Amino acid sequence: MLGDKDAALIETITKNDVLEMFMAKVHPSSQTRTKLSVQMTSQKPRPKLVSSAAAQAFEVLLRHACPGIDEKGWRNAIEGESPALNDFGQYWLKVLVTEEEKKLLQQLPALLEEYPVAGEDEDRKREDVKYIEDPKTFKAGLTPSVNPGPLVEWNDLPQSKI
Repeated sequence: MLGDKDAALIETITKNDVLEMFMAKVHPSSQTRTKLSVQMTSQKPRPKLVSSAAAQAFEVLLRHACPGIDEKGWRNAIEGESPALNDFGQYWLKVLVTEEEKKLLQQLPALLEEYPVAGEDEDRKREDVKYIEDPKTFKAGLTPSVNPGPLVEWNDLPQSKI
């Protein structure tokens, strides 16, 4: 059985073997220590942003449909030149009172399509990051690490002073 073979190998490992392996492969000061950082890209779409051109077009609609409303008031309440659609819409839901006024919000999606934020749909690639475009080719190019073998009893390892 595979477990019996592992048990037999454990008997041949010394405390010094484990310490050497730890110092070479795990300890932060090791010259041969290696790390792998995996960062995933979310498949959840980013929240839509309201461009300044779309906001100005919406302000024009408000000015004609609701002359008494401060159409630029959102700029003091919401931070950023291109606020998230959710924040922008929530602000106007509180300000617009009548159902007729709130119907103006239905025009926001068309305004976002007509006046998109520049570069909103682009993935921002970083120069200092290696992107894996073809996972199969990447995996084929990896070399397996050396099996450090089974470890000795844990109570023989140095104890933390903390």
